[in-house]
Amino acid sequence: MSFSTFVTDKPGLQKLYEAIISKHETYAPVEKFGKFDYRKVSSLKECNTNSPIEMTMSVKPLFFPRSAKIMKYETSSAGTSICETDEDPLAGQRVILGVKHCDARGLQVLEAVNKWDYIDSDFLKRRNNTVIFSTRCDKAATHCFCTSLDYDLENLDATDVAVVHGTDGKIYIQPRTEKGNAFMQEFAPALAIAEGDAPAELKKQYTAFASSFRLKMDYKDIHEKMAKRFDSTAFEEASRNCVSCNTCAFICPTCHCFKISDVKIKDTGVRYKSYDSCNNIYFTLEAGGHNPRPAKYRRWRQRSMHKFVFYKEKFGVNLCVGCGHCAISCPVNISIFDVVNHVASSPISS
Repeated sequence: MSFSTFVTDKPGLQKLYEAIISKHETYAPVEKFGKFDYRKVSSLKECNTNSPIEMTMSVKPLFFPRSAKIMKYETSSAGTSICETDEDPLAGQRVILGVKHCDARGLQVLEAVNKWDYIDSDFLKRRNNTVIFSTRCDKAATHCFCTSLDYDLENLDATDVAVVHGTDGKIYIQPRTEKGNAFMQEFAPALAIAEGDAPAELKKQYTAFASSFRLKMDYKDIHEKMAKRFDSTAFEEASRNCVSCNTCAFICPTCHCFKISDVKIKDTGVRYKSYDSCNNIYFTLEAGGHNPRPAKYRRWRQRSMHKFVFYKEKFGVNLCVGCGHCAISCPVNISIFDVVNHVASSPISS
């Protein structure tokens, strides 16, 4: 579906963002200790909506919190009573500025599993009540490979409103969803409608962006070859240096493994849902003591196959969006891009 494209300049975009912040609950990248994380802001001066992708944390925790209360309970001689927590799954509307397009795609990918056999109503409520503004990158960083994956980055509908920097200081604002278009109507009177050469300018920007990538892969070829290499010894080679710190999963926009833990003091307790990782040696440890993935390479095999084979076969989309944050954050420089390419090019085990 096509919506009107607006055109402005840098001061005009800043004015739009200030108007949004003044009227809506707004989150944006805020710098702390050299990293940008999404925080609630009350002024544009507090944040950087063009924060560098390699220094920006995922927006995922605003939809799938790192740790969240899921219930409270109290025990007595009469039994156990359960009550709701004070966690707010977001009743009203909010806006997030400066979301990276790969990060927005990550949320779209997560919708599939959150609407599968169990409906995660909190995730979906946060998703439905959030308007995402995504600024398309001008060029790829050294770790990026988003254009190599299975989604139309040029016409991405995972973001509600796309912001694209054109030439001669022009900035284009494109609603991509019904929700984004409805939201922009509130601010449309202060913006000009883009006409004439706007489509050509947008195409030119995307072509320049797409040509800036150092890392490229054929995801269809990777999927086909990985599916035949479950028993490949290349997984052991690729995972040899891994220290099982789980950073790659915690930073990833699409990883969604979690654990359930109880914190109890005397007769009252709280049950938490917190991030976990299939790279964690205890992730598959069973109550009887058996662990089907005791070896590091088996856990890396699960992670790689899930990203490029299993999730694709189950939901029709890759569980990797090509952001490269796992490679940036890994203390021993392991890259999922290198791992899957290495495995895909290895001999098939007989």
